[in-house]
Amino acid sequence: MNNMKRRKFLKSSVLSGIGTTILSSGHPETSYAEPAQTKRPFASPEKKKRIIVAGAGIAGLCCAYELMKMGHDVTVLEAAKRHGGHVFTVRDGLSDGLYADGGAEQITKPGYERYWEYTREFHLEVLPYPRRNDMVRMIGGKFYTDKQLKEPGVLAQFGLNQREIDYLKDHTWWDLASLFYEPYLAKFKDEYQPFGIGLDEFDQIPVSEIYRREGASTAALKYLGGENASALLELWRAGILKYRGLNLTPPDVFRLQGGNQRLPDAFAKQLGDRVKLNSPIIAIQNGDREVTVRYRQLNEEKEIKADYLVNCIPLPTFKKIIVTPSLSSEKQFVLDNIIYGSYCHFIFQASSKFWLEDGLPSINLELEHPDINSIWQTADEVDTHRIVLIATGPGGVSAERALAAFRSVYPGKKDTIEQALVKDWTKDQFAPNCERGGFPIGSLKKFWPQVMLPEGRIHFAGSYADNLHWGQEAAIRSADRVAKQIHEL
Repeated sequence: MNNMKRRKFLKSSVLSGIGTTILSSGHPETSYAEPAQTKRPFASPEKKKRIIVAGAGIAGLCCAYELMKMGHDVTVLEAAKRHGGHVFTVRDGLSDGLYADGGAEQITKPGYERYWEYTREFHLEVLPYPRRNDMVRMIGGKFYTDKQLKEPGVLAQFGLNQREIDYLKDHTWWDLASLFYEPYLAKFKDEYQPFGIGLDEFDQIPVSEIYRREGASTAALKYLGGENASALLELWRAGILKYRGLNLTPPDVFRLQGGNQRLPDAFAKQLGDRVKLNSPIIAIQNGDREVTVRYRQLNEEKEIKADYLVNCIPLPTFKKIIVTPSLSSEKQFVLDNIIYGSYCHFIFQASSKFWLEDGLPSINLELEHPDINSIWQTADEVDTHRIVLIATGPGGVSAERALAAFRSVYPGKKDTIEQALVKDWTKDQFAPNCERGGFPIGSLKKFWPQVMLPEGRIHFAGSYADNLHWGQEAAIRSADRVAKQIHEL
């Protein structure tokens, strides 16, 4: 990036609410506040720019929508035959108008400020989602309710020490790590800057070492793990959540009535024929004055030129596209080493709320089976005696196998499940990767902020390109950031 382009990027970063400290090794005393959480009008561009957006997931659609509103000429190229990416609502195979989100499970408040703005803009109804209420957890092969996991006698049986027991009396089980993070979080003054605050050496040690230093019991260490996670990365993540008024796993979550896919659908409707489906990108020429993209549509190779390209494709997929000239060694390192996770969503339709007959407070279960991790109810506003459940598990597990796993650990007597479906993202042709994982111990400076910086005329957006890679909000935040940057160039 030449000096002129770098100065423009720095300017647009500040306007986007990102402290300039992310681009240097300086100290973060100067912190730029996030933009006001209301949509502001943009001045007409001095020059109408041509922008190609790669990928019609929620990040790509959001970025294209914002650029369109700013007066720019936008084309979205999507390899799949549908838009929405990992925000996907399943209806086929379900009865009585039931539906289930096959990806992008929920939103929070606070924490999803950008997302909530768009729900108001598009008049989308948001519903409370009690999937984390009255949890029943399997620990060591036995089930415990949330109430039981606040009882000192039960907690003592696990081998927790008195400090941990006292903490969990007033906090949820999954928030235990916060007990050990708290002494360090005040150091994070700028949520975009983890460096230069006196914790840099923590990137060289696992977060489990922090637990040990802070007096965690053997039982807590076993539950929390963290042997392969950077202490600095985990503390930074917790610091960002505290900055935004959240704990590690917010108990109160929400979803869109009719399915979370309604938001990308709303973006796509506004964009109209600017979104080209079934159009995988083959090659990108990252020139000094323009970017040229070759793509294939219905076996016909086509070419399009633009001033900028915004990549909203997960990096393992983007890596397969030919880019000339070659990317910088710093950016290539990110592409070669970034880690993504993936999963299955299992969808069970049942003829009744069978768990009530078994005396369970809810069907919100956390399980220890290798084929199924958790399960909860959704679409409870649909007027039918039937119910639909969502469960999560690793890729490669069939719906039938997941159902068998559920039945093998279900603490009640009998279920009334009559249908089992699966959305296995690991088998998706164009989007097998879901959310970005953590960075290996000792490598944070190689990834941050490089993962979000532009490369010539190519910009990067998506949940992977945000400081907190937290689902739809991360995708939207990065999309808004890039749109503003390009508009200001």
